[in-house]
Amino acid sequence: MKIRQLLIICLSASLLLSVDALAAEYTTVKPLLMQAIDAPGGTAKGVLTGPIAEKMHQTTQSRDPVRVEVTTLKAYKQEGCKRLNVRLVQPNALTKEGGRADFTVDYGINLCRDGTAPMEAIDLSQFRQAIGRGQ
Repeated sequence: MKIRQLLIICLSASLLLSVDALAAEYTTVKPLLMQAIDAPGGTAKGVLTGPIAEKMHQTTQSRDPVRVEVTTLKAYKQEGCKRLNVRLVQPNALTKEGGRADFTVDYGINLCRDGTAPMEAIDLSQFRQAIGRGQ
């Protein structure tokens, strides 16, 4: 009976570990943003490769894959426009104390399917101040 339990545990662990190996790879997060906008559940996941991932590998001193998770925080009234959260996760990053831990970066973005910002998310008063026209 113990051998059977051990076998089940080993198989389960190998399936969990292989999930990252099967994840689609992307050199930018843009395709994942578009997938999340269109996904019924509002999420998209993948592995980041290329220059951005390489910079994270150098900074964190970890060679583990950089995971990307995009989730929808809000759907705007404008068709195909959402507030998204992008989470980059670099497992096994070197800490200041010399240990290892996940390094996580989260940032939000307001985005429409056509690449523009949703109109209801734009604060025109801030724009006027930025270009020096006051209110």
